[in-house]
Amino acid sequence: MKLPAGKKGFLVASTLVLAVACATPITQAADNALKAIALKAKVIVNGSEAKLAKEPVIINGSLYVPVKALGDALGQKSTWDNATKTLTMQPYPIKAGVYTWKNAPSLGLGLKEGGFSGMTHLPGDPDDVFYLIADRGPNGQITIDKSVNRTFPAQDYVPRFYKVQLVNDEVKILDTIKIKLPEGKTNAITKSRDTTGFSNIASDEKSYDNTGKTLLPLDPDGLDLEGISYSPSDDTFWISDEYRPSLLQIKRDGTIIGRYVPAGDKEKLKDAQAPIFETIPAIYAKRIANRGFEGVTVSPDGKFLYASIQSPMAVPDKATGEASRNLRILKMDLSTKQFVGEYVYVAEDAKSFVNVSQKDVVISDLHALSADVILVDERDKNEGSAAQIKRVYKIDLSKATNILGKEISKELEGTSIDQLKSLNVNAAPKELVLDLTKLNYPFEKFEGLTVLNKNTILVANDNDFGVGEYDANGVLKVTDKMSQVWKIEVKDLW
Repeated sequence: MKLPAGKKGFLVASTLVLAVACATPITQAADNALKAIALKAKVIVNGSEAKLAKEPVIINGSLYVPVKALGDALGQKSTWDNATKTLTMQPYPIKAGVYTWKNAPSLGLGLKEGGFSGMTHLPGDPDDVFYLIADRGPNGQITIDKSVNRTFPAQDYVPRFYKVQLVNDEVKILDTIKIKLPEGKTNAITKSRDTTGFSNIASDEKSYDNTGKTLLPLDPDGLDLEGISYSPSDDTFWISDEYRPSLLQIKRDGTIIGRYVPAGDKEKLKDAQAPIFETIPAIYAKRIANRGFEGVTVSPDGKFLYASIQSPMAVPDKATGEASRNLRILKMDLSTKQFVGEYVYVAEDAKSFVNVSQKDVVISDLHALSADVILVDERDKNEGSAAQIKRVYKIDLSKATNILGKEISKELEGTSIDQLKSLNVNAAPKELVLDLTKLNYPFEKFEGLTVLNKNTILVANDNDFGVGEYDANGVLKVTDKMSQVWKIEVKDLW
């Protein structure tokens, strides 16, 4: 890119200011030769200094600035094609790849495996290899005698996660890892170490068979999986569960090491075969049904875990939670397995959008960039052209107030944004990194989020295993929603 020196109109239009600290001649040949002067200079774009790999130079009165640095500062990717001698500048974000799970295995009734709810990349793995966790299995809703019942069409489904490779335009399954109880333990329903996706206790949302008429047995070890992350400190995975809500530490082979639940829940799960630890604050048992822990992430150094509640909780009641914008993010010290932080994340105001309910503005995943800086997947319930919130925000929890154990934690959902400010409670500051609606993202449930490098984000969708509605005869309809992973290039994340 050539910038004529002294032409202020161009500089102002680009919102670029050049500050020259000093000038040193580096080439001074014959009088009729080009003269280049290197500049110790700053290039400031929109108030921020652009990082320059090479100094700008003036050649015969024209100013030359490294185009990649300038493009980065302007939020654009610069690509040089030497064969065609073409320079292309493209604004971020950029859809760099779409990968579809083709020919997924059948689960019966026309349903197939899918339901990607969380995603992670392990340090040291190839750049095209990832882990994806699936939901609790196919589940739908049918109305029986005016009661809306939760159905489980594939009752033998075992909660699982996948090791996958993104090849060409496909999601290739390298390994399927089912979640199982510790050695020597037997699940009362599966009669093996395999777990189920069924509800845990009587106060949970009840589980029915595909007709919606036969109640299925409770499983204190049942799991509704939503997020996955990896701890490099001990080579284990952490997964989030909506039911209690709970957090599970598992081995690479899917064996449960421990399940962490709200204080007071251990007695409710007295018949569970997995080790139960009551370390989560008791108030988290007041999560709204089917709105428990959604996102989970471990800091790159393996020292801290963060978990996010999907929606504001029923504190003091469900109506208050559904009207609230205040969501909670917990922080665990992985060396002690104790929680050391709780922070407020303020969701977008539904009133600023069209046909968006506040209760449907949720957090669906997290990804830690450092010990305190986290990416947050925030979305609405709409899809296709109706979708308005499919966003990734960057937050810095070092700038947020730790409310763990404080009085405000007992009444957070009913506290207004202005009241938080008056109490000197700082919510996590939000910086928009990615708006998927700008890329025509077609899915409602943007639920998986991970980072490959400082310029690459990957997202995955939960397609609900193709579960649709039930017709008037009680027959389940199957949708053609796909399970996909999108690779997206963004401006520097760090």
